[in-house]
Amino acid sequence: VATTQDNKNNTDSPKTGKGTGQKKEMDELKREVAMTEHKMSVEEVCRKYNTDCVQGLTLSKAAEILARDGPNALTPPPTTPEWIKFCRQLFGGFSILLWIGAILCFLAYGIQAGMEDDPSGDNLYLGIVLAAVVIITGCFSYYQEAKSSKIMESFKNMVPQQALVIREGEKMQLNAEEVVV
Repeated sequence: VATTQDNKNNTDSPKTGKGTGQKKEMDELKREVAMTEHKMSVEEVCRKYNTDCVQGLTLSKAAEILARDGPNALTPPPTTPEWIKFCRQLFGGFSILLWIGAILCFLAYGIQAGMEDDPSGDNLYLGIVLAAVVIITGCFSYYQEAKSSKIMESFKNMVPQQALVIREGEKMQLNAEEVVV
């Protein structure tokens, strides 16, 4: 359970700044949340959150808090488009050195072809082999990354997390997203 402490003199609120409002908002998001509930007694925590340890929250109060604060879930990070992932595999890291080598081989073959009537095909073949190696390894790496991403995505959907809560004196099973404080 993460809570924030109320700040009486809200001078660094992102709503008060005009030009630097966005920077202050980011600074506030990066700031650590002060949590003191673990140092309080059970009765103090119940008083702080206006609840009863035996009866729990009422259904209407729980619905009100859920509507006010939203679901108890993390927002997923933004996803990277698949074509960008593929391009990273083709042009990232060591692959860029192999691409440069292939381009230099093609350039050397072009210079030889311009100066000689019957140029040797060694540079052309080497450039083709280097480009083929980069393309094949890039496709294979992309396939492996996509496969592992799908496996990680499937872990999220395996079993929905459940929580045991007390509502109006009765124990209930709820999805973890519906738990409120």
